[in-house]
Amino acid sequence: MPRDLLLHVRMIANFFNKPLSDELINRIAEQCTFKNMKKYDISYRIRNEESSLLLRKGVVSGWKNYFTPELNERFEKEVLEKLKGTGLEFDFEL
Repeated sequence: MPRDLLLHVRMIANFFNKPLSDELINRIAEQCTFKNMKKYDISYRIRNEESSLLLRKGVVSGWKNYFTPELNERFEKEVLEKLKGTGLEFDFEL
């Protein structure tokens, strides 16, 4: 289990002031891995259609396979404009 995933689960639990046992934190973290989420992909559909699946391959920069240059430009214009001043930053490349 990735240590940072365990740390994030613990941080979220602490934020909500919900003390959790190490065993429960491990279970939550395991269920939140991409591999396990993919097993139950029906839970990650917008509609009950194959094309509505929200989980993809889990590959860095995989969004480039779905965004046309025009869609990417629209995303940057509309979404990133709305996020200005929020403190949220996106790094689309590693």
